Amino acid sequence: MRKFLPMLTLALASFFIYSCDNNDDEVIQVVDNDTYSGVFEISRSFQYNSSADQHFINQQISQYGMLDSDVALVYRLKGLSGTNKIWEQIPKTIYLNNGQELDYDFDFTKNDIQIYLSGTYNVTTTPEFYNNQTFRIVLVPAGFLKGENSSLDYSDYNAVIKYYNIDDSKVTTIK
Repeated sequence: MRKFLPMLTLALASFFIYSCDNNDDEVIQVVDNDTYSGVFEISRSFQYNSSADQHFINQQISQYGMLDSDVALVYRLKGLSGTNKIWEQIPKTIYLNNGQELDYDFDFTKNDIQIYLSGTYNVTTTPEFYNNQTFRIVLVPAGFLKGENSSLDYSDYNAVIKYYNIDDSKVTTIK
């Protein structure tokens, strides 16, 4: 009887554990309606705001439905390597041969992005950095910047595009 009671208890416990299993093969599909990634391109020259003493490019992005929690990554077209475009992430400091420095920086809200240009000299004297600049703006949900992809090199435009499965041939150009 002593051996029978533990075996009976074990059998009853096993029955209840098995009957409490919620494996009913029901598939639940989670739809995440606020997760998107996108990229658009702007090409223009900087403007000067004398009251703020700054050179800037402003771009409205409210039409893209960016959430307060999303982020913008900005890349400047640095040049070409054959037919391949070379993108560098900003903020970026460029050190010129004469010892002067040029800085690209930006800030953003869910409604607009402002790109700034400043330097240790009058930046309008270097039109190759001031006029007809091309920028790619990548919008990504902020949650993706943490966790499993924390090793992603965000300074590498091509790695970001690949990771977020963005079709680089369908970049929206804003005039």
